[in-house]
Amino acid sequence: MQIVAPERILLESEDNDHALMARIAMQDGAAYRHLVKRHLNFCVRFGERMLGSRQDAEDVAQDVCMKIWHEAPRWKPSAKFTTWLYRVLYNACIDHRRKVIPLGYVDMDIIPDPAQNTDDGMIERQQSQSVQAALQRLNPRQRAALVMSYYEGIGNQEAADMLGLGLGAFQQLLFRARASLKDELMELRLEKKNG
Repeated sequence: MQIVAPERILLESEDNDHALMARIAMQDGAAYRHLVKRHLNFCVRFGERMLGSRQDAEDVAQDVCMKIWHEAPRWKPSAKFTTWLYRVLYNACIDHRRKVIPLGYVDMDIIPDPAQNTDDGMIERQQSQSVQAALQRLNPRQRAALVMSYYEGIGNQEAADMLGLGLGAFQQLLFRARASLKDELMELRLEKKNG
């Protein structure tokens, strides 16, 4: 007979975010760890695409996780937890970009590894880098719309809720974001060609 810790039984039986937030409000560390583990990868991925830096994304994700702990006592489950979380994450990314001054940071991940210089791999990396550079040139709302829709697969209604927009307004934002991304990619190509 296997003995299961009572906190593990609770985590399995209350496997939804609202219940976990209620438990976190009562200072339940196991519930907090479970909720953070469930959403941390998304927070870091989203932050990295919004900020262009893994290190900045990890810092923002850590701040958002702390906010979960501090806001749990005031949590009111009027919407999906993820909608609230994504809104907090989006705002944290915007705030972080406002206070960070670029200092000519070189991301070592974009420097190609000579051992991986196959033609297909190099072309794919260059395209990915171009898209990431163009994405960073967009305004934060357009960037967030593209990241949510295309990178994270969030539905339009949930993404609209996260940004505090109606569905139609979000769809217009997404349309403008795609057009802006296309323009930025063309601009980068011209800069590279003339550069």
